[in-house]
Amino acid sequence: MAHDLIGSWLVVHDGTRLTRARVVETEAYGGMDDPASHAFRGPTKRNEIMFGPAGYLYVYLIYGMHWCMNMVTGASGDASAVLLRAGELDVPTSDGKRFETKALRGPGNLTRGLGITGADNGMDCCGGEGRSITIHRPRSNAPAIVVGQSKRIGITKEVDRLSRYFFEGNDAVSKFPTTKSVKG
Repeated sequence: MAHDLIGSWLVVHDGTRLTRARVVETEAYGGMDDPASHAFRGPTKRNEIMFGPAGYLYVYLIYGMHWCMNMVTGASGDASAVLLRAGELDVPTSDGKRFETKALRGPGNLTRGLGITGADNGMDCCGGEGRSITIHRPRSNAPAIVVGQSKRIGITKEVDRLSRYFFEGNDAVSKFPTTKSVKG
């Protein structure tokens, strides 16, 4: 799922306002088999969303200042999630006729750009009533995307796991690997 989300559009629906960003970087986190996962030690009040069902946001605060969002991807009882690390925000131009892109490098900038906070923990990723988020695959006629794969970053456990995916050459990717990436 982490690979497949690259190039997808996240759309936050908030009343009549829509905010959208294209996903350019993700990291996969297993559950109880992944020491870097919040679910490694089992369910807690904080991580219970990660234990499914799939299709919901798991939102948490890091360093007491940045929100991070993950899409839960496993079946009920099977903790797994994809950290959404970076994206390209579509910002309407002043004339309202076009869009410009703004790089949202890093998970804190991505959530800030989309207006995601801890209040969104557990939000349905398939739409719904009130504030919601939806995921849209790129159009079939969209240019092809080359997806790179590398080790996850910013963690201290399971650092060699190749579970990070990114849009090769995209300026919004938070950090490119120092060694040649594996194409996914």
